[in-house]
Amino acid sequence: MISIIICSRHTGISPSLKKNIEQTIGTEHEIITIDNSTNRYSIYSAYNEGVSLSRCPFLCFVHEDIKFHTTDWGIKLVAHLSDQKTGIIGVAGGKIMTKVPAQWSNCGRYINLIQYQHKTKISIKIKDPPSFSGVRHPAVLLDGVFLSSRRDVFNTIKFDETFSGFHGYDYDICAQAINAGFENYVIYDILLEHFSEGNMDERYYTNLIRIYKKWKNFLPVFSKDFAIHNQSELIEIDEKRMGRLFRRMSRRNFSSKEIVETIKYFIDSFPPGEAKKKIRFLYLKIFFFRLFQSPKYIFKYNKSYSAC
Repeated sequence: MISIIICSRHTGISPSLKKNIEQTIGTEHEIITIDNSTNRYSIYSAYNEGVSLSRCPFLCFVHEDIKFHTTDWGIKLVAHLSDQKTGIIGVAGGKIMTKVPAQWSNCGRYINLIQYQHKTKISIKIKDPPSFSGVRHPAVLLDGVFLSSRRDVFNTIKFDETFSGFHGYDYDICAQAINAGFENYVIYDILLEHFSEGNMDERYYTNLIRIYKKWKNFLPVFSKDFAIHNQSELIEIDEKRMGRLFRRMSRRNFSSKEIVETIKYFIDSFPPGEAKKKIRFLYLKIFFFRLFQSPKYIFKYNKSYSAC
């Protein structure tokens, strides 16, 4: 009934995860492990390979560092996906995807997850909104720790192998599902524990930026419950996102030229007058931001500052 597809850094998944799935899923299933111990695959190609090897009508893509806490979660999964309008379901996600790259949790998030915190060495259950009593909430983007869909949906969409690495696949596949006319949901009746925290390094932002460029003409997209009352609200959201993108790139291994070109590209979504204001003295802004926030990057790309 359910094909569970896992891309593993090892030759196979751990016996404890296999046992956990078998003891909790509550329905017929197969586990398809893509051996990526030699780094042969990107996450995109690994998951596509898993789909091609799968035999069941329901597909479930999960990380290998999780533990299911819900009994008979497979039965609940099938119930959610039996709604033919449903595209992809997950356990964490966000309401919007605007024209400016941002994390899915930015500007409204839905979460039902136990997250292990490496700093404190404890796991914390996160539910957002805390008072939500339903079993699922409409979303646009979903976190890749757990993504599930039907085979017929994947006759329309697939992981885009023009991207490399292990970041952004969740953003892109969710955008594909929405673009194909499906609806995505965060579900609240399946609980799992995730034992690692995301690494938002320059590779994460490189893929994120490329994905938002890919979908530029399709954006913005909002979940059914999210209302934008006027254009100024959207501009305000994107202004904050642009500032955050600037800061995140400046704190990472991007050259000042890469930062300026990226900001100029996405500033097109702003009204002309506002756009001109945002791109003034960008090289100088990068220099002073890094001087006080990330000095290790100041002289690494010092040639770029000659354009000030």
